Amino acid sequence: MQLRPIDSLGYPGRTYKFYNGSTVYPFGYNLSYTQFNYTLRSAKRSLDINLRKSQHCRDIEYKDHEYKPPCPAVLIDDLQCNHEFGFGVEVKNAGKRDGSEVIIVYSKPPNGIAATHAKQVIGFKRVFVKAEKSETVNFVFNACKSLGFVNYNAYNLLTSGRHTISIGDDVVSFPIQVNI
Repeated sequence: MQLRPIDSLGYPGRTYKFYNGSTVYPFGYNLSYTQFNYTLRSAKRSLDINLRKSQHCRDIEYKDHEYKPPCPAVLIDDLQCNHEFGFGVEVKNAGKRDGSEVIIVYSKPPNGIAATHAKQVIGFKRVFVKAEKSETVNFVFNACKSLGFVNYNAYNLLTSGRHTISIGDDVVSFPIQVNI
């Protein structure tokens, strides 16, 4: 069985990364005796990656009628991968009980890329928050490790375009533009 969905056969794919069928509980869903709210505090929204003369763009497959950037992707092994992005999230305990919450961060590739994952976990942190209080949690990610994808030829690629970073089950999300 393949991991990726095959729409023509009605096969929905496997794992949270590729499954496109209906779900009862989303990946990372949990129950708690309290309620948590997230607020994005700060976020880097753009990354500019300049290629050296020895590096070149890689072509990737896009769905029909979708925008394809001039440099669609670059092989991650060709990059000095020191590009980082970060953000802060305020986690507020809106309930009457103390509790801990696991903040799961996902990345979604730019729209229009064919045969890629729907989303992937790029990090998580557990935070304990007293009742009716809030805590700020900061994240820093390496762009190549967090925004890349592996194509059918087993190349690890970083794609140009508007990636989406989402926190929790799309409770908070924001775009990050990668310009190669």
